[in-house]
Amino acid sequence: MDAPRPREPSPRLRPTHRLPDVVVLGGGIIGCATAAMLADRGASVVLVERTAIGAGASGRNLGAIQHPFDRVLVPLHYESLTRYRALADGTASDFRIGGSPAGLLLLNADADAAAAKAAALRRAAPELAAELLTPDEVVAAEPALAHGPAAVRLATGYPVPPAAATLAWADLAVERGATLLVGRAGRPSISQDAVVGATLDDGEEIGAGAVLVAAGPWSPPLVDANGGWQPIRATHGVTVQLRLGDAAPRHIVEEDEVESINRAEAATERAASATDDEPPSLFSVASAAGISTLGSTFLPVEPDPARIEALLLRRAATFLPAVTEAEIVGRRMCARPQSVDGRPFIGPVEGIAGLFVCAGHGPWGISIGPATAAIAARAILDGTPPPPELAASRPR
Repeated sequence: MDAPRPREPSPRLRPTHRLPDVVVLGGGIIGCATAAMLADRGASVVLVERTAIGAGASGRNLGAIQHPFDRVLVPLHYESLTRYRALADGTASDFRIGGSPAGLLLLNADADAAAAKAAALRRAAPELAAELLTPDEVVAAEPALAHGPAAVRLATGYPVPPAAATLAWADLAVERGATLLVGRAGRPSISQDAVVGATLDDGEEIGAGAVLVAAGPWSPPLVDANGGWQPIRATHGVTVQLRLGDAAPRHIVEEDEVESINRAEAATERAASATDDEPPSLFSVASAAGISTLGSTFLPVEPDPARIEALLLRRAATFLPAVTEAEIVGRRMCARPQSVDGRPFIGPVEGIAGLFVCAGHGPWGISIGPATAAIAARAILDGTPPPPELAASRPR
């Protein structure tokens, strides 16, 4: 019962005859946003995507643009919000983002732990206006939730259809003159320790002065075919799309701990302690455009999505009983690019002139992606180094 794949680009997307300045490998939100920004500055850009725009995590996420709970990533989140608003105002796409956050509820069955979390967030992130809610107040805020958990309510969270942002950036890239080659796999072409372009799966060569690898969890072998660069691993997520009607929460709702497992090692550790019958998952739901997306798992190996769907629905029913009666309209699975430290790797690749990377965003791709795309574009066009905590060359 897979949901329809993200729509294909329009027929107007045709190869250019001008030798491109930059080839972008990957049609997720990072690749599409970077292509749009490069083209806006006058660069000739070809984006190569092996399946479909937004086919991975960029189109199969929860649909929640939110605060990433990391001091290094937080400025990127707020910059991304500014860029999203400009995107919504400046394109003909149907992408929209709210002027104020819908709010995020972090549910916790332990009231003392919820209180401690609220206090910690007030100190660490006062801009989130952390508010502790009792079980009664939780149900008052979201009547469809089951009575029981306490919660911390935070001033963050912008629900959007999961693929909408990526498709809007792709449309903007084309509008600005970039070419999108969809259904073609590619890899960097390197000669004498320098990029000379990209080689497509059928052997066609595209000459270019720079190549950006923005292929999510599939980036490491494109950066280093010999396997020496491995700071990003895949963790697999399954989501279920539902029609909840009036029971759809207005807030983004998550079981607490979601932000604390944004590590490849943490996902592996959780999976190792679980049984095959009970793989680890945490309840989360975001609603946009009449569809509620239910998640989520953080698994180190690709699961059977039908089995995970049943697991997610069963566990979600303890928090949101209406899921048992909801119409199921789709199921999606994706591989998230989990980095070793929970932060993306951006910038030039050591030892290969003209090769750049922007990957490893974990679950924060749509929350910080446009700002990291801007960092990548500046690195390519201006030689501006990324922040040290995000540099592709940082210790791993």
